[in-house]
Amino acid sequence: MSSFTKTPLAWKNLTHDWRRLIVAVAGIGFAVLLMFTQVGFQNALFDSQVKMIDDLQGDIFLVSRAKYTLAAEKRFALELVNQARSASGVSGAYPLYTELTLSRLKSFDRGAPSKAFPIRSIGFRLDDPIFNSERINSQLEQLRLPHAALIDVRSKRDNFPFPTESDAELAKVQAELADRKIVMVGTFDLGTDFAHDGNLAMSAENFAAYFPQRVQFGDPLSVVDLGIVHVDDKTRTEEVRDTIDQILDDRVVVLTRAQFRDQEIGFWDNSTPIGIIFTAGKIIGFIVGMVICYQVIYSDIADHMHEFATLKAMGYTTGYFLRLIVTEGFFLSFVGFIPGFIVSVGLYALLANSTGLLLRMTPYSITQVLVLTIAMCIGSGLLAVRKLLAADPANLF
Repeated sequence: MSSFTKTPLAWKNLTHDWRRLIVAVAGIGFAVLLMFTQVGFQNALFDSQVKMIDDLQGDIFLVSRAKYTLAAEKRFALELVNQARSASGVSGAYPLYTELTLSRLKSFDRGAPSKAFPIRSIGFRLDDPIFNSERINSQLEQLRLPHAALIDVRSKRDNFPFPTESDAELAKVQAELADRKIVMVGTFDLGTDFAHDGNLAMSAENFAAYFPQRVQFGDPLSVVDLGIVHVDDKTRTEEVRDTIDQILDDRVVVLTRAQFRDQEIGFWDNSTPIGIIFTAGKIIGFIVGMVICYQVIYSDIADHMHEFATLKAMGYTTGYFLRLIVTEGFFLSFVGFIPGFIVSVGLYALLANSTGLLLRMTPYSITQVLVLTIAMCIGSGLLAVRKLLAADPANLF
């Protein structure tokens, strides 16, 4: 007898007591919300950390050998970028400058915090093809002005309360970067990450004027944070990478875009406790859900033990009861998943808006949590059914 085609006993067992079902749905929904929160923050961690790499046009990247993550301010000589430009298959090689230690932004607008806050400043030569962002590329002429910069609209609002909704209002705000006047001439969209609360983009000339201390002597643009290489034929990217690697000395590592992303994600996943914490959060959510499911199904079995005993006495097999409980767990997982998913969507939007992190409800995240929820409910059901299978009908009457 199939529990799907005959009397829907599993569904009726769940819905005969709506009060209990609501409590069960609330509990499973909470577990789903907990798992979505952990998955969302973990994905946001990885996506936010590599967002800058994704926004750059390069095929190959030159990175200081000492630079273990994008946030580490480890630099190398500009001459290495120039050497990479001479390699066969390279159509262009360009420097990118970033600064966080010396970069402190302060607004003098009414109601703004009284102190300056660290913000990542990004400098680039305006004639170089650096960014994919049309929003940045369409404002290059404004960036040629002295003291001009673009501010990331997703910078942390508490620290940088600039009126990013209007360029005209934005330009009126009096502000200082590294104790020097700065004028916001527009905005762009990059986002925060776990190391940066905001971003500024500016010309290399303005960057050098704000941060002359990058080198003790000489040109502050003589050291770069990233080298961005374009190749003529993208199908030969690996070959060109090997060629550049042979030309340059061991002060830098030469990485394709995929390698650079993997290296950055691998650092945050394996070399920091953050990845472990989020994984532990998912496990805790899973266990909480299992306990709730187990209590619901176990109570249902206990309440209907006499009816189940009758079925056993009538000859219903162990396989029938296993299918019944698995079906009940399957139904329970879906009715609990839906409210948990809906609340999670709202929570993602709220947190993304308030933190600037890339909290996105992706198909992969939905599938991952749904599979965990189904496994959680079915697993707890199989644990609870042991009481039924061990029962002797003769002892129940």
